[in-house]
Amino acid sequence: MTQEPQVAEPKSSEASDLSIPPERRRAAQAHVAILAATAAKVAADLPLGADVDDFRRILMAEARR
Repeated sequence: MTQEPQVAEPKSSEASDLSIPPERRRAAQAHVAILAATAAKVAADLPLGADVDDFRRILMAEARR
């Protein structure tokens, strides 16, 4: 069972100026939260000698799962 990420409302005035319906804004924020969590997991699992190409390759593999 997957848990929906907790999404906070944007604090900057720049994001609140966008004319996006609230449901689309929440969906976009949830998507960003999922991508950020995946990137953090990949970064934590990579060896210290990994480079950007290693990170990109593994991140793309994780995103396709």
